[in-house]
Amino acid sequence: MRKLPLLLLLALAACDSAGRGEAAPGVSLLENFRMAESGAGAARWRLEADKGRMDEKNGLIAFTSPRIRFYEAGKPTSEISSRAGSLKMHDKSAVLTDEVVVNSLKDGMRLVTTRLFYSAARGKIWTDEPLTIYKGRTVIKGRGFTANPDLSAIEIQRQETRMSGQ
Repeated sequence: MRKLPLLLLLALAACDSAGRGEAAPGVSLLENFRMAESGAGAARWRLEADKGRMDEKNGLIAFTSPRIRFYEAGKPTSEISSRAGSLKMHDKSAVLTDEVVVNSLKDGMRLVTTRLFYSAARGKIWTDEPLTIYKGRTVIKGRGFTANPDLSAIEIQRQETRMSGQ
């Protein structure tokens, strides 16, 4: 009879999921995650991430190494990458953090910052953090900006511009 409590204790310990990477109820773990939004039969943007964690109750997906590609008329216009991010599923708004890079495929412009927000409803990206924009030999520094995802219409706050090599 003494062995029964010991066996029961071992069985319960074996059911413990702590440290095993298993999801809590209402949470799904994602690998090689892909998501897209389209309209009029064409993709507007596509999100890819190495890993993700979807909290269904709160409508939030947190992911690592996200890459977002924006499209216009079926052609890619820009790519955004970072080390981490999250997406609110109900309004498709995102926050990207840690080494955020926006590459405009239209004109070769590159923007670097530490945090970036995106709103699908507004069709805009923005931050209040310091940023640097590179285009050819031109380097623009600022703190805070709002732009289209392809950087075609950009408004920079507290801007400082210089030409490299001078």
